[in-house]
Formats: sequence, C-alpha cells, structure tokens
Amino acid sequence: MGGATCKIGGLNLNRIKVKKFLTLFLIAGVLIVQACEGPMGPPGMDGQDGMDGQNIVGEVFEVQADFTPEGNFGFVDPYGFEILESDKVLVYMLFGEEEGRDVWRLLPQTIYVQQGIFSYNYDFTNEDYSVFIEGNFDLNQLGPEWTDGQVFRVLIVPADRIDTRMDYTDHEAMLRLLNIDENNIQKKFLN
Repeated sequence: MGGATCKIGGLNLNRIKVKKFLTLFLIAGVLIVQACEGPMGPPGMDGQDGMDGQNIVGEVFEVQADFTPEGNFGFVDPYGFEILESDKVLVYMLFGEEEGRDVWRLLPQTIYVQQGIFSYNYDFTNEDYSVFIEGNFDLNQLGPEWTDGQVFRVLIVPADRIDTRMDYTDHEAMLRLLNIDENNIQKKFLN
C-alpha cells in the first residue's frame, strides 16, 4: 500500500494524499488572491507644480554685528532673496579658534558670566532673520567681548535637503551637505 499514514483527529490519512491536498489548497489560494481585482479607485490629487530640472542649493553668508542698547541687543537682517516657508534657517556663532580652525556653534548658546546667565538666540521668517541676546540681568553690564564685532554664519537649508537624522550642530558637515566652499561665503557688516 502506498506510504506512511498520519493520524489526525482519530482519522488515518495517507501522507501522499495530505501532501496533494495541501499543494492543491495552496495553488487555489494563490489563484484566488490573484483573481481579486476590483474597480480602480478615484485618481489622487495632483502634486504641486515645480520647476523641472532645478537644482536647489543652500545659501550661506556671514554677518558681523554689534549688540547695542539702541538695537535692543539684537539685529534684524533681510536675506535679500526669497526663501520658501518650508526651508530651515540655521545660525552659527564664531566662538574662537582651536588648532588654527574656526569654532562655530549653533544658536542658541547659553553663557554663564558673573552677572548671571545670557544667551544668543535667533528666529527667522521667509523674509528675514534676527539674532538677539536674552539674559536674566541688565544686558548693559555685558562687556564688549560679548557685544562688539560678533560674527555669525547664516545657513539656509532647502526643504528637500532637510533630514531629521542630521547633526545640525556640525557646521562643517552642513557646509559639505550644501556643497559650499568656505572661500565663497559672502561677508557683510551690520551697524
């Protein structure tokens, strides 16, 4: 007689018959799944029109400014060009030099001095950005090393280049991402 038998729920089944049954069951299942087609759904919404072939690059420029009581210890500066609402603006402050290289820190930066705590901070719109000092004491007490001739780099990162896994604190990596050469960064002086 052909083949070994299995006992399932008190029934003796021939293994060959079980294999044939399972094979037929799988084939039928595949055919049923492939045969399930329904009417096509409604078309999706059109995407936003864009410029074909446009290579969007980031903008970077450097600003030197003084923080004065007359300017309420801050400044506002228009970009001079249009940016998208979805673009991200990053502002870095020059914090000195280490081993012959500039040290840039992403704002906000908190500083502890004898008088108390203050920070350099910024905000932006699609038309301009502002950099300002906030503190828990009278900012008129700040020395010129904190207020005069401060240098900032403003990086505008196009929305299509933004990635939540980016380390925005790494100034050099951001310049590489935007394909910016240090020697081509435009500099301007405010005040």
